[in-house]
Amino acid sequence: MYSNGHHGAGGDDNGRTDLFVPGRLCLFGEHSDWAAEHGLHNGYCLVIGTDQGLSAAAKTSDRFTVETLLPDAQGRPTGRTRQMSCPWQEDMLLESAKDQDEFFRYCAGVAHQVFSRVDGGLDLRITSMDLPLRKGVSSSAAVCILVAKAFDTIYQLGLFPHELMELAYRGEKLTGSQCGRMDQACIYGKTPVLLTFQKNMDIRVEPLFPAREIQMFFVDLAGHKDTVKILADLQGSYLRSAKLKEALGGENERLVRSAYRALTAGDAMRLGELMSEAQEMFDRLVAPNSPDQLASPLLHQVLSLGEIAEHIHGGKGVGSQGDGTCQFVARSVEDRDAAMEKIHRSFPDMQCFPLTISSSASQGRKQLAHAR
Repeated sequence: MYSNGHHGAGGDDNGRTDLFVPGRLCLFGEHSDWAAEHGLHNGYCLVIGTDQGLSAAAKTSDRFTVETLLPDAQGRPTGRTRQMSCPWQEDMLLESAKDQDEFFRYCAGVAHQVFSRVDGGLDLRITSMDLPLRKGVSSSAAVCILVAKAFDTIYQLGLFPHELMELAYRGEKLTGSQCGRMDQACIYGKTPVLLTFQKNMDIRVEPLFPAREIQMFFVDLAGHKDTVKILADLQGSYLRSAKLKEALGGENERLVRSAYRALTAGDAMRLGELMSEAQEMFDRLVAPNSPDQLASPLLHQVLSLGEIAEHIHGGKGVGSQGDGTCQFVARSVEDRDAAMEKIHRSFPDMQCFPLTISSSASQGRKQLAHAR
């Protein structure tokens, strides 16, 4: 049906279009997207794109071919590549999407969703990545958005961002993934957005424009997490657990509303305090429903590291949580750099990544410069 093996870099770049998709950092509201599908409470989350992401080159083809860099056991790039190539046929794409042993099944799932909209296939080569994989920063959603965006660009489909999000979401769900709907918000890049989820309703997306710049950073904990297990545990417990429903319902709404105000005001101190409060709530009400995965010893070691206390306003886990990634609000650029250095010194295997949430004024200047 397809060829699937390891290859070196190469290929003719003529006629290719360059693309970039960032990862997604969930600042607040993890798990509230899928919980909202039960109809008991609206889901709310605040997300922002990372500086890191996936770069690729795409062109038309009479097949569906994807080549990507391979990660190591920690989810970091190795320089090796892997490729899938299958005929541009709807049944072949569906079979690949349903094959749990297929490395590229998410890509095939998105291609299957796009099939009726285009008159040919796609050749997509992921040329670089600096996004931590399998760490809660939506690397799988970034790949799905990348495939959808490639089809949209190459075939000039003229799709809106929310339509690309829907294609990516449906493509990933086709594989059997239990992903929620917030992950695809990486398509909005570095603009922070508020997402509102309601049962059987389209996602409501509202961009935020902070009054002041906020310095953050996130940390690849160099640990292990099983997102599939976390989602299965929490989704299996949701309707039976009053505490879990409280956490992903009323408590989440309260925290996200407060964080929305802090982020809009550019109030880094308040934002950090709310992150620490959100983590305490998560540990108390959510984590007991997946005790093996959400004990998160590495996460809590870093969050409680005394050496960085003077440099941060607060922090919390990321995405589905577990020992994947954590995030912090720093007091300044200098404090951010100092905290990252101290974490790396204490935990040499961990990687730190800076993240600046730009103010509305600086966003306007960037847009004006780009227009010129």
